[in-house]
Amino acid sequence: MTPVARFARRRPLWITAPLYAVLLAVAAVDGWAADFWLRVGGSLGLAVGGAAVLVTVVALLLLVTDGRRQWLLAGAPRGADPD
Repeated sequence: MTPVARFARRRPLWITAPLYAVLLAVAAVDGWAADFWLRVGGSLGLAVGGAAVLVTVVALLLLVTDGRRQWLLAGAPRGADPD
């Protein structure tokens, strides 16, 4: 067990919910931007659209990964390693 995992605890809901809402908003706006720029096409459209797709995927991965971590910490006894 790593020293960090020993002290892992859940983030309060009043912090977690707005963070998830912002991350979902970023993913939605970037999804729209990716669609727009990929429809524009050309070298600029493909480059910006690809970057927007990358940001969308990273935002969703962060959301899922942190959600899983928070879920596991909710069910774990105090001081236990969630993984």
